[in-house]
Amino acid sequence: MDREREEDVITINFKALLKVLWKEKWLILSITTLFVIGGALYAFTAREEFVSEGKILPEVSGGAGSSLGGLANLVGIGGFELGLKNNTDAIRPDLYPDLINSTPFFLELMKQNVLSKSGDTLQFEDFYHLTIEEGKELEDEKLKTFTGKPKGVIVMNRLTEDRLQDLRERIKGSIDKKSGVIGFRVKMPDPVVAAEVAKYAMTYLTQYVSEYRTEKNKQEVDFLGGKVAAARGEFYNDQTRKASYADQFSAPSIRLKAADVQRERLESEYKLSSNVYNELLKKYEEAKIKLQQATPVFQVLEPPVVPNKKSEPNKAVILISTTFIGVLISTVIAILWKKNYQAILN
Repeated sequence: MDREREEDVITINFKALLKVLWKEKWLILSITTLFVIGGALYAFTAREEFVSEGKILPEVSGGAGSSLGGLANLVGIGGFELGLKNNTDAIRPDLYPDLINSTPFFLELMKQNVLSKSGDTLQFEDFYHLTIEEGKELEDEKLKTFTGKPKGVIVMNRLTEDRLQDLRERIKGSIDKKSGVIGFRVKMPDPVVAAEVAKYAMTYLTQYVSEYRTEKNKQEVDFLGGKVAAARGEFYNDQTRKASYADQFSAPSIRLKAADVQRERLESEYKLSSNVYNELLKKYEEAKIKLQQATPVFQVLEPPVVPNKKSEPNKAVILISTTFIGVLISTVIAILWKKNYQAILN
C-alpha cells in the first residue's frame, strides 16, 4: 500500500524545469514580447475614460404623511364629501439608485444639453454618437421600430436599447445602508460631460422623489383650494344678501312677520356658510403646512467634480498584466513543447 501511494505522488524536478526554460528561452521571449506589444497597442490607443462621482444624503423620515388630521370631520358639512384618505406611501431610500438605472431616466438624459470640455454645447444623444460611437454610420436595421405603439408602454429601436445597456454600465448609483448616503458614479470620455451627467442624475433623483412624496399632498391642497374658493363665494354672497336685507328693513316702523322669518333664514344661511368657509380655510392652511413638511430635503455631501486624471486605460497596469500573462502562457507552451514535461515531472 505504501508503494502504491508513493507511485501516485507527482514531484517536480526544478533543475529540469530551469533547463527547459533556458532551452526554450527564445520561444518564451517571443510569446511574451507579442503579449507586451499587444498590451502596449491597446494601452496607448484605447479611448480615455474619466470618472466623476457625487454624494447626497436624503432625509430619512417615517413616511410622507399626507393625513389632514380632522379632515374627516368635514364630511357632510355643506352637503358634500371630501373623500380624502391618509397616505404614508414613499419610496424607500434603498430604491433610490434604481431610479437612475431606469429606462425613463436614460431617455430623458438623451434629451439634455451638455457642455463638453472644448466648450461646445450639444444634446447628449449627439455627444454619445460622436464620442462614444465615434460618429459611425448608424445601421438602418437598428433604427427600425414596431409599428404598433400602445399607450402606456415604451417602444424603442435596437439602437436605443444598445445605448441604454451601455449607459447602465457607465452611470451607476449606490447606497451606503449604514449611513444612508446615496453615491453616483459616471464614466464618460469627456471629463466635463461626466460631471454634468452626475449632476443631472442627482437632480433627477431629488426631483423625482420630491414629486412622488408630495403628489398626494398637492392633490389634497388643490382639492381644498377649490372647495375654499367655492365656500368663499357662497359666504360672500350670503353676507351681501344679509346686509342688503338689513338695510331694506331697518326702519323702526316696519314690523312684518314675514320680514322676521326671512331675516332668520338669512342669518341661518350666513352662519352655515361662514362656518363651512372658516373650517375649510383652516384645513386648507393645515394641508399647505403638511405639504411643506412632506417635501423631502436632500443634502449634497459631495458635488460632482470635473476629473483631471483619467480612470482608464491604466497603462502601467495593462503592461504589467500583459507581461505576466505572456510569461505564464509562454512557460506553459514551453513545458508542453516537444513533451518537455516528461523531463520535469517524476
